Order: sequence, then structure tokens, then C-alpha cells
Amino acid sequence: MVEFQLGLALKPSMLGSSPGEKSRELIRIVGLASSIGVDTIVLDSERRVDDLSPIDVEAAVRYSEDIGGPVIIPTLPVRRSDSNSLLAGYIKVLSRRESMGICIVAGNPAYLSVEEASVRPGRLLWNACGAVEGVLNGRPMLLGTENVERVSKRICRSLGFTPFLLLDEGVEEMARGFAEYAGRGVAVYAPFFIGDGVAGGVESVLISYARRRKRLARALDGGGVGLSEALKVSIVGCVEEVAGRVAGLALTGVGLLVGFPAELSEEQFRGFALACRMGWRKD
Repeated sequence: MVEFQLGLALKPSMLGSSPGEKSRELIRIVGLASSIGVDTIVLDSERRVDDLSPIDVEAAVRYSEDIGGPVIIPTLPVRRSDSNSLLAGYIKVLSRRESMGICIVAGNPAYLSVEEASVRPGRLLWNACGAVEGVLNGRPMLLGTENVERVSKRICRSLGFTPFLLLDEGVEEMARGFAEYAGRGVAVYAPFFIGDGVAGGVESVLISYARRRKRLARALDGGGVGLSEALKVSIVGCVEEVAGRVAGLALTGVGLLVGFPAELSEEQFRGFALACRMGWRKD
């Protein structure tokens, strides 16, 4: 079993409506995450108007360094038209801050223009990964694999990036394959909810995520996606049930589990952290 790292994922849009609100909420969550033993916070990329700037990210990194908190990992979507300026901004921050990594992805078409989404991402991924590899000096380097499995395997093996998979149908098989090829543990992004049942907003979040998973869609062969299907590609249950799921993922080469909270609350963060610690101690 690879060494366990616990991560949380946050979408900028869930942090507030203005850059100031988002920055303050992120810093608050960094403090909470530090108190419960979270190793990494991954900042998802959404639309350009939603994302935090490199300067705002640096403020959170600075605070995390001051309190001995988690590593902050912003996400860079290489197909977005502002990716070069973002990359330059992140490299500047990486050169002067230690508690920061980077996650490089092709970019979710839902957050891209038609023109951006039509761009082939392979060469852009190679260029961005090559640009940051020398700056990071062993700090976390994640590479999103969805829809770019072949090129991401080659980059991870060549440049030392960690494959970053999305929890999907058959993720265990995918994790084993990536871990074996890349020669390192993999990271998995997983929506989660700690509790005896789900309803309302939580159910909506889980189903929305499930509807975007291509391997699940192929397995369903055109069938609809409801809560029962969404539960196959999320981690839901009481602390003990979630710990069991975590233990199973650990056996496949998952070294970093990045949980996305279907409900943003301190209770959910604490429950997930406890479940992960329990799960990685299981035989």
C-alpha cells in the first residue's frame, strides 16, 4: 500500500460571489483543514470569472505556511485562452512559496468556449507540465487524466507527475494501470457525503457529477442516471462505510484521495478526515 495523503477539493464558486469573499472563505477552510490533518487542498478550475487569481491563491498559501497547514494546489486548464498568463502567474508564486503544488488539466468543456474546447490538448499539456516541472522540486504535481489517458500516462512517466483520476466506473482497474505504468501512486477525485442518507442539494450534486462520467455512461448503455447510479461513482455513507470504501481504494495504488464535499460544512470535513484515517489503517 502506498503512503496515504488526504485531500479536499473546492470549487471557487462555492466559496462566495466576489474575489474577496472567496479569498476569505478559502483561508478559513485552510485553517479548518489544518486542524483535522488534511494534507492537500485542490482548487478546481471553473469559468474564468469564477476562478481565484494567482495572487489570491498565494494569500492562502502564505497563511497555510504560517500555520503549518495543507499544500494548496490550484488547477490550470491548458485549453483556456488565458492559460499562458495563469501559468506565468503560478510559476512566480511557486518560485517564492513552498506549500504549493499544481494540477494541470485539459479543461472541462463545460467551462470552455466552443473554440477553446475544440483545441487538441496533447501538446499544451506537455508544454505546461514541462514548464513547471523544474520549479516544483518534488512538490505535488497532478495531471488530470480524463479524456487524455494516453498522453497523460506518457507525461506522468516522463516528468514525474501524479496521475489524477476521477472516481468513475472501474476506477480501481484504472488506478492499478496508471500506478503500474507511471511507477507511483495515483490521486483520485471523489465526491463524498458522510451520513445515513442523501436528499435535496446533496443528491443533485452527486447526480450532476455522475452524469458527466463517461465510463459510467458506457456501463449503463444509455440508461438514465439517478441516485442509485450516482452512488457508484461517489463515496457516501456513515464513517465506517466510507472507511471501508477508502480501504478498498488504497489497495489499488491510490495514494492521494481528494474528496469533494457534496455539502460544504465543517461536519462533513471532519467526518471525511476521520473515515480516511480509519480506512487507510485497515488491512
